[in-house]
Amino acid sequence: DSLQSDGAVLKDGEKVEADTIICGTGFQKDYSIFDDATQEKLNVEADGLWLYNHTIPTSVDNLAFVGSELAVISNISGYGLQAGWLSKFWTGEINANKDDMESEIKDTKAWKRKWMPATPSRSSLVLLHQIHFYDRLLRDMGHKVGRKSNILSEWFMPYESRDFDGVLSALEAKK
Repeated sequence: DSLQSDGAVLKDGEKVEADTIICGTGFQKDYSIFDDATQEKLNVEADGLWLYNHTIPTSVDNLAFVGSELAVISNISGYGLQAGWLSKFWTGEINANKDDMESEIKDTKAWKRKWMPATPSRSSLVLLHQIHFYDRLLRDMGHKVGRKSNILSEWFMPYESRDFDGVLSALEAKK
């Protein structure tokens, strides 16, 4: 309903405290919200910001990007799974050490640069590979990756947001 200096007030009157609230719109990526030192650590390259699982910058603690550095066909599924994965990562339910994270980023960067055209958003492009990305997040979160009711559907039917029913509600139930 409204923003205040120390958080937001919801329509029902509940106040949610927050140090920072970022409302982002537009089509041009801009990292100028961060101070010079943070921007330097992020090391945005000509083909984008390279992150672990398109979410975590390994060089900046306590910072993550949900949605802005992930281009998938189904945004609602992708961003929802990404947010769920991040909640488990930040609570320590998903373990990843910095060396492994940086190695994964290096491998992804080499793979994408080998065949994808050079664009300012190459680092965030998942698109046709989104199911493999979703499977990775699901495995990390402890969910089954085969979300369809039978093998024929799994092989021949497209994935839809409803195929991920229960994933985020399982996180909510743990609270």
